[in-house]
Amino acid sequence: MDAPVLRPLGVGDVVDRVFNLYRGRPLLFLALAAIPYLVLFLLIGAMVLAFAGALAAIVPLLDALVTEPERAFGGASAPNLRPDIAPGAMATVGVLVLVAILAAIILLSTQSASLIEAAAARYLSRETSIGAAFRAGLVAAPRVILAGIAVFVAFVLLWLGLLVIFFVTRNAVVAIVGSLAGVVASVFLFASWLVAPVVATLEHLGPIAALRRAWSLSAGHRWRILGLQLLLVILQAVVSTLISFVFIAAFIGDRTVQLVAQQLTNVLATIAWAPVEWAAFTVFYFDLRVRKEALDLQLAAEALPHETR
Repeated sequence: MDAPVLRPLGVGDVVDRVFNLYRGRPLLFLALAAIPYLVLFLLIGAMVLAFAGALAAIVPLLDALVTEPERAFGGASAPNLRPDIAPGAMATVGVLVLVAILAAIILLSTQSASLIEAAAARYLSRETSIGAAFRAGLVAAPRVILAGIAVFVAFVLLWLGLLVIFFVTRNAVVAIVGSLAGVVASVFLFASWLVAPVVATLEHLGPIAALRRAWSLSAGHRWRILGLQLLLVILQAVVSTLISFVFIAAFIGDRTVQLVAQQLTNVLATIAWAPVEWAAFTVFYFDLRVRKEALDLQLAAEALPHETR
């Protein structure tokens, strides 16, 4: 097998490579991005149908919360809810919401890992399929989730520590300086761990090992990482605006249809953009390895025919 042609890339080169990968196998990437959303929508729809009675029981309360919040909190004018149904219905809705959140975390983590797997295979000139990439993503999803939880805990501890300092000192200058320092530290951590999902997926590392590996790879390149993320945000905003304008302009006369079209367009734009975002992180991961570990030379050496004695 021929070695893939790798070289150090600029931020613009990374994005250009990503769109080339996307154009080469659009159905592969779109399917991997869409399948988790489809499963999630079907799951939520099934739960809504299965527990329609419990949901209907709290409709008066929800309506009061939206239209007249003061009616929802007791008194003779409170919503007419049967006391034997309302508590159970609220508990059921809470469980449904929790299940939906957990399902979304699992499915979207699987989506991320499968897109990373597919982008890595295509970037290294290897063939892959929707099924193979999705299975690899499903296996990697727990590692990606745990790495995300570890990052979340790190950010929470950072800001909790700052809040404790603010509370103890009760000094405005300390609060201002500490807040600025917290923002800088948060951006630094974000840049240091941006490629952690890619590391966890492709190198099969646990959450802490993946964060350490991502930190090591990102050292000296954090400004480039932030530049890439900024460029992706700008491109996503432009693409989303264009898609919204094209698909919604025809429905300006009907407000209801326009709102439905807006929500549908947002979902479609999210699905279409997900391969770009995760492929960009994947290509950048390989760029970091080329710069720090001479990955291009390693792959070229592995592709050379071995001498037989």
